[in-house]
Amino acid sequence: MSSNISSNLSTLFTKDTSTIMSSNTNSPADMNSVTANSSPTEGVMEQYFVLERKARSYFTLAEISQSQQIRGLSNSKENKSRAQWCSFIVAVGNKLGFPQNTITTAQILFNRFYLFHPEKDFSTANQKSDLSITCLFVATKIEETYKKLRDILVEAYKVRHPELTDVNGENQMFEDQRRRVIQIERLVVETICFDFHIWPPHQLLMKFVKKLKGDKFLAVKAYNILNECYKTTLCLRFPPNALAAASILLASKLLHKENFPENRGSIPWYTVFLCKIEDIEEICKLLLDHFILEASLDKDDPLNSEYMRIRFSINSVPSSHDLITENPQPLMPTVEGEQKHYTVRYMFSLSSQYMTID
Repeated sequence: MSSNISSNLSTLFTKDTSTIMSSNTNSPADMNSVTANSSPTEGVMEQYFVLERKARSYFTLAEISQSQQIRGLSNSKENKSRAQWCSFIVAVGNKLGFPQNTITTAQILFNRFYLFHPEKDFSTANQKSDLSITCLFVATKIEETYKKLRDILVEAYKVRHPELTDVNGENQMFEDQRRRVIQIERLVVETICFDFHIWPPHQLLMKFVKKLKGDKFLAVKAYNILNECYKTTLCLRFPPNALAAASILLASKLLHKENFPENRGSIPWYTVFLCKIEDIEEICKLLLDHFILEASLDKDDPLNSEYMRIRFSINSVPSSHDLITENPQPLMPTVEGEQKHYTVRYMFSLSSQYMTID
């Protein structure tokens, strides 16, 4: 049995797989210079600077910032594009009735993808749309909320063109897009090194709110704030327990809840959830910056001044991590542990035009 893959597919992986990623990569990310022959017939040499990939859940701020610089993007431009297409994933996922875990997983895949791939490879709106749909399609397999790819394509088209009421799913346009998505699918899963162990934090959030004896208004507010974390690079830097705890703290400030969350005697509340106050405060600041940027589009938005007030209050109040505390007995299992060893099985979609089997 033999397989023949199209030249387009081979070219797509020449830059991003053969020349950038080794399947045995297990070392921390460093910026390396990789020289690739992008056109063997013409002998044209191109030089790529990339993050070395490995199967790990989180990246440092320095790695993310350096990745942005290498790809030639300003922080504000990338943040705006990231938020726009993550919102697109949310809109399509909601249209299809996907659970929040599937939508969150798709956003994580999208955010991780842009750590390793230059903006020029997916610069147009159609290319980013294809990538967003691919991430959502892969997420349905990871979370086992399967949906036909054509159904996802049709709903995504309706989201991008809300003025159209009747869309024919048998149109050749969707068949062409389906083939493009199938090409990108392999690139997405190779980018994350086939590590499909992703922990959406929403269940943790509900447990945290219950443990802190918060009301339903706090839970809803924190839930919505937590969803915004996945439109930023926060999900690449911090574990789900830190994101959930920070969302609760920020929600309590927006709801004007004084002295909440409360400490457990001499034990700070955040240590119960295995979090550091420095991480929680940084997440809150970055989230407020994200909200301020969005609210700035409407100068009359009353929340703009509220966000600014809370942002200044977090800067002015000394961190409570200076308290001398005993080592508390953790009530939640640790998020990260020993290096994982497991077998992964992933079923790729096939396109008859690009792969034939004898």
